[in-house]
Amino acid sequence: MILTIHQPEFMVWIGLIDKISKADYYVIADSFQVKKNYYDNRNKIRTEKGWEWITIPIESHNHKSFRDVKVIHGNNWQEKLLEKIKENYSKAPYFNEIYPRIDQIINQKHTFIFDYNYELLCQLLSWFNVGTYHIAFTSSLKLESQNGSDKCLEICKILKAKTYLSGQSGKDYLDLKKFDEANIDIMFHEFKHPEYKQQYEPFIPNLSALDYLMNRGIYYAEIVS
Repeated sequence: MILTIHQPEFMVWIGLIDKISKADYYVIADSFQVKKNYYDNRNKIRTEKGWEWITIPIESHNHKSFRDVKVIHGNNWQEKLLEKIKENYSKAPYFNEIYPRIDQIINQKHTFIFDYNYELLCQLLSWFNVGTYHIAFTSSLKLESQNGSDKCLEICKILKAKTYLSGQSGKDYLDLKKFDEANIDIMFHEFKHPEYKQQYEPFIPNLSALDYLMNRGIYYAEIVS
């Protein structure tokens, strides 16, 4: 069984969707600490001038987990975020197919950033037809390990994974010897970003998966690495 772990980031990019599609078990790191103004509460969309952030405002995280960080409601943030999407994608080929569901999710009054991110992630996975996976949450696993490598190894042991599918950054911190001693193989996710027709040129990679869907549509939302 192949297992992968990742934080429930906001409006994720297609590289993460590809990684999840290659695993049998996806562990959502909802007990990991939020990084404010990282991808945890914002992501990039394509604009005529290049790219721009879309952001959900959150409180100062103070080492809180995804489950505990609250959204700052007020200042019409939902209207502004959705208007930015409409402004930049209203003429995209599949805007009318994708936007209504995004509007529906963003306009909810969730208290925590996790709830927005998780609902958006589930919708994106559905649109990309990634459904043959099992999901667990780190908040339910009662982890005892402190550092990143040991946490990943402990999760693999608890869920009896034979292989851990890591991102490329895992090469910098995973203790390969400990995984080997536990008879757990490590694979590092390889992803070749597809180039597709965006509304503007030149092509800009590594945006939210929203950009791919707006330009390619649900029918073509297949992992192409």
